[in-house]
Amino acid sequence: SADLIVVKVQPLGGVRRAAAIVAAAGLPAVVSSALDTSVGIAGGAALAACLPSLPHACGLGTAALFEPDVVAPAWGPRAGALPAPGERAPAPDPGRLDRVRADGARQAWWADRVRAAHAVLAAQG
Repeated sequence: SADLIVVKVQPLGGVRRAAAIVAAAGLPAVVSSALDTSVGIAGGAALAACLPSLPHACGLGTAALFEPDVVAPAWGPRAGALPAPGERAPAPDPGRLDRVRADGARQAWWADRVRAAHAVLAAQG
């Protein structure tokens, strides 16, 4: 048995899927990030904002670990609170994306890793 469920938006497939998992669990939820930039943190904030009850603090501060974040200015907690993203989530800054873009070898490595993971999942049916 469990007292609560910890959910991370991106690994669960987005805000709607994560919200459905929380509803199905029938437990209080803690929304946490999966080492996300401001873009991902906004997804976590959107999930937290749509839950009917949020009795525990969320773990949505990982954007501060990125230098630079891909959003300018970085979007995150201010004085211990995180605003709901509203209708428009924070958008990546093109210049910052260029600065953190992986080189061709690293992009190929990740593409191979995704293909390998997909093959494992496909084999499981």
